[in-house]
Amino acid sequence: MTKDKKVPEAKARRHAEAGFSIVEMLLVLAIMGIFITFAGPAFTQSYRAYKVRSASQELTLALRAARQIAVSTRAASSLVVNTASRNYSWTDVKGRTRVWELPVGVDFISATPATITFATNGTVTTGAASVVLQATVTGERADRWTVDLNTAGRVSSSYAAVTP
Repeated sequence: MTKDKKVPEAKARRHAEAGFSIVEMLLVLAIMGIFITFAGPAFTQSYRAYKVRSASQELTLALRAARQIAVSTRAASSLVVNTASRNYSWTDVKGRTRVWELPVGVDFISATPATITFATNGTVTTGAASVVLQATVTGERADRWTVDLNTAGRVSSSYAAVTP
């Protein structure tokens, strides 16, 4: 019978010790507040840098796709950059027009020429091309990506940090 009396006492003691105290909770909240204060701006900057890098990679893929369509269908294929509307478009292998808009905060600086045409052998009939994308990351820094296309159809990109 003594065992039966001790079991409820043990359960009551464990139940009273379960959980967190108010001091522990406030300490955790204070540490989280400090972390957010210092890490928040860094996350914002890296996200802005990511958006322009991603837009550059998407443009590179679209140029390669337009080139591949010209070669595989044996018909000229073009990619049109519209700097005013902040988008670019090309026609896919099924004849559908694909339009990509730049993310908010990313802009075209230049596109020379505005229409890039690939011949059936994959070369660029409009000559070498260059498209420059830029986004402001901080008040002192903007990320600029330049997508270059040579006359043979080779696409490359380069990065530069500039002042906005």
